[in-house]
Amino acid sequence: MAAAKKAAAKAAQAEASPPAEGGSGSGATGAPDSTQPEQMQKPSLVGESEVEIAKRSQDVHEAKSSEHRKVYVVQKNGAGPDYDDDMHVRNIDAMRQEMIKQGLRPTEDGHFVGAEDHPDGQSVCLTYACACVPAAVASPEESVVWVTVHDQHNHEERTHG
Repeated sequence: MAAAKKAAAKAAQAEASPPAEGGSGSGATGAPDSTQPEQMQKPSLVGESEVEIAKRSQDVHEAKSSEHRKVYVVQKNGAGPDYDDDMHVRNIDAMRQEMIKQGLRPTEDGHFVGAEDHPDGQSVCLTYACACVPAAVASPEESVVWVTVHDQHNHEERTHG
């Protein structure tokens, strides 16, 4: 009895929704269906990578962007410069790690954009940027994340991929 009900329910469902042509997409065009949840989360799947990058980058304020941006707020140093090269390296590394967590794959090392005073008057805003692609459309080469470890004691770099 239960098997007959399941078969009837399956037949009714098959009549209500015709099979997709070509195995994916919507209708005869084969284009991805933008009403699906995955399409809404990953606009890059319908050719809008810049929209996805902007949505996943907290410090990008445009609707579309080809790079991830990150702003770090640091306290002003009254004795000298507010930042040094080591701080830039650490901030860029942290930015790239955040990108990976957000589903973005860096396509360059990243760079320091600039500094501006924070409205509190006691801090500085340091902005960094890195070109990237969404992981959903990254090529196999772009999906490899290279990690460079700076050994402070031996003054060497080791790269792992």
